Amino acid sequence: MARQAGNAADNGLHAVQALSKKQQAIIDREAELLDIAKAIVIREGFAHLTMDKVAAASAYSKGTIYNHFISKEDLVTALAAQAFKQEIQLFRRALAFDGNSREKVIAMHVGYSLFTRLEPVLSLCVLTSRTPFVIEKSSQERLAQFTALEEELVGISDQFLANGLESGALVLPKGFNRDSVVFANWSMAFGSNALMNNASKSCCVSRIAQNDSILQNASLLLDGLRWQPMSADFDYFKSWQRIEEEAFATEVALLNAQSDRAE
Repeated sequence: MARQAGNAADNGLHAVQALSKKQQAIIDREAELLDIAKAIVIREGFAHLTMDKVAAASAYSKGTIYNHFISKEDLVTALAAQAFKQEIQLFRRALAFDGNSREKVIAMHVGYSLFTRLEPVLSLCVLTSRTPFVIEKSSQERLAQFTALEEELVGISDQFLANGLESGALVLPKGFNRDSVVFANWSMAFGSNALMNNASKSCCVSRIAQNDSILQNASLLLDGLRWQPMSADFDYFKSWQRIEEEAFATEVALLNAQSDRAE
């Protein structure tokens, strides 16, 4: 049976259009090429990713690959879109976590931290894809898809803030608006995880624990906003553990298995 395009609505009332075998083959081939590109970046870094190397590692001609991606930069943008798709799913699970509004924000940080450790290349592709050089050489269709996913992700991020405001747990300090708080939360998460994962030998990073550092950074931000309950009055370390167990058990198991293989 042909797979279906997209996901059915939660209430099951909206029909979805079935993909033809040819359409599904194109999707599967593109996913295969992205896996190959990601493997090259893992081994050799972004600078050494080329279309020739992707072709050599695949069963397809370079012409076929160019039918999917107009350049190696287009490949990077497609990988960044993959990152956003995964982050969207993780953020939705964080938003659905059974906790107070601040715990839901912590759940977002748990999910994002797990993602950056499980998919370090994809997480860095998001930043790389926003550089002018990559944008200039990516297809307009790819950029439009990426932008739509980014807007969806930001919309979910807005919901975390809306929960705090609507519940009364958060009152925006004078001079701050919603957009600035969402940006501060995202930039803190991105920067903290990027340093933890890519500068682990730095003396500033090597002396601290991964989970504790991410949580403490989030607490500094959220306490600064006076988002209730304050960290002095609530055990968010216990929340982090509960979030891992209840919302992200699969990702924790994958990360543990990854660590075991590396030893």
